[in-house]
Amino acid sequence: MNLKTLKKYKKANISIMVVVFSVSFLAFCAFGIDMAYVTLNRAKLQRATETTALASVGEYKNSGIDKSEIFFNLFKSKFDIMKNAKLDEVVYKNEDKGIKKIKIRTSLISPTFFLRFAGVGKINIKANSYAQTYELIIEDKKSSDTIELNDLVTNKNGYDIKIETENLPEGYFIFAGMKNKDNVLMWADIGCKTDAQKTSIQKGLNNYTLIKSNEALYDIGKDCEEQTNTNVLTHLRLYSNSQNATDYSFKITVLNNVKLITKNDF
Repeated sequence: MNLKTLKKYKKANISIMVVVFSVSFLAFCAFGIDMAYVTLNRAKLQRATETTALASVGEYKNSGIDKSEIFFNLFKSKFDIMKNAKLDEVVYKNEDKGIKKIKIRTSLISPTFFLRFAGVGKINIKANSYAQTYELIIEDKKSSDTIELNDLVTNKNGYDIKIETENLPEGYFIFAGMKNKDNVLMWADIGCKTDAQKTSIQKGLNNYTLIKSNEALYDIGKDCEEQTNTNVLTHLRLYSNSQNATDYSFKITVLNNVKLITKNDF
């Protein structure tokens, strides 16, 4: 074989290698793009499923009605790709002490862009979520205590917090706290009380109800001064202008809070 023929063979081999490498590289990129798209859609579906579970179990606790389909349609509407997502299964459980649990299964058909040329035109994505209601009880707190809650408390339909006093400290107030972007606690008065023994409500607002002389329910969705929404809180503070306020004990119950749980806890 002469030198000229050998050079031709080398050029042919190099061309074949370039073609093979280019095809492999494009296939790898195509696979990566499709898998990234599927992963993104799976994350969106999981988020909508978890949010639906939390909202549905809270509503079921309050009303006994399953509104999971309504909540799922609402949350999935935030993403165009999810318009064809389906709510496959909803199961509720009633536990002791009024605790409610929920299991939700959803699915979504995610289209492919490049894998379709290999015969894979769509990928079926599934998501599961489990949630339950619970009551957070904090006992033996004194006036002027700042209480850090274990979980984020959100405003729900109806009352969110119950406060019970050991005695009847006059003029006690309940403040909802949330840290701002500078990590400083900002407070909103949700108590609206001028006297703990009276059922009258300051400025005619209906954000709390005195169910006993020493027990009241509060809606964190309103504050006293401007009726602005206090939708979330991470801290509570009790205050009383009674001279003996520090001797009084408070019990706080966060009502119908919800949280995600694992499959084993369902």
